[in-house]
Amino acid sequence: MKDTSSGVVLASYGRGVLVEADDAASGDATLRCSLKGRKQRIVCGDRITWTYQPAHDGPSVESIERRRNLIERIDTRGRAEPVAANIDRLAIVVAPEPAADWFVVDRYWAGAILKDIETLLVVNKLDLGLEAIRAEIETYRSLGLPCIETASQSGVGIDQLQAALDGKVTLLVGQSGVGKSSIVNALAPQAAAQTAELTRDAEGRHTTTTARRYRLDPKTAIIDAPGVRDFAPPASVVRAAERGFVEIHAHSVECRFNDCRHMEEPGCAVRAAVRAGTIAPRRYESYRRLFRLYEKLGP
Repeated sequence: MKDTSSGVVLASYGRGVLVEADDAASGDATLRCSLKGRKQRIVCGDRITWTYQPAHDGPSVESIERRRNLIERIDTRGRAEPVAANIDRLAIVVAPEPAADWFVVDRYWAGAILKDIETLLVVNKLDLGLEAIRAEIETYRSLGLPCIETASQSGVGIDQLQAALDGKVTLLVGQSGVGKSSIVNALAPQAAAQTAELTRDAEGRHTTTTARRYRLDPKTAIIDAPGVRDFAPPASVVRAAERGFVEIHAHSVECRFNDCRHMEEPGCAVRAAVRAGTIAPRRYESYRRLFRLYEKLGP
């Protein structure tokens, strides 16, 4: 006789997944399920059903519920690689050390915009001083991206961050070493997420190897994604790059040509705004890089 249950995937490990059951007596109750075949591709945040037959070795995944959304990245071969599913908000974590890669931040934000997902910038390691990155932070604030400053080791700003995450499933992303796992530990001490010291050259080690979901309360959860040194969101058309940059998309309606790429075309309102200082040159360069990547990958 089949015994069918449902729940949410906390982490995916090759041919198996770690699951929290909907009917678990406690939030800490988890089990491992095996995948039935190679065609099943399950990621952290997926909702699944599984069956358990006493005659077999253990529970196995029966089906995957339809996803509300899916965060993906382009891999080294130009293919879309899933990161996490069914999220309400993307929290991009940066820090003064290791040196922030703002082009990566731009791409994460662009990817969230293309998926219509709320975005938050978390500036961690406040105790190290933010003077060197203050101008970039204010640029994002001026564009409407909410920013919260934290020091996860001392707990500064964690209450404010926790309030912002309340009632949502949030995916934490960012470079290696910016302190995502430390933020997870500050928000959910029971998680005991692995952390590591920065290497001597201040480049972060990859301490998280797979996306992992942690429940803070019945309606709130965070997903700690592996740190990256690069990121690009997949897109079906080259013009998607424009929509991912709010200020460029806003000025594009004033361009002379409706299909303006904002590269070398005459009468481009976006390039005029860059020259006038209305659009930050670095943000414009970030757009150009993403546009060229999509152009290279093709439809």
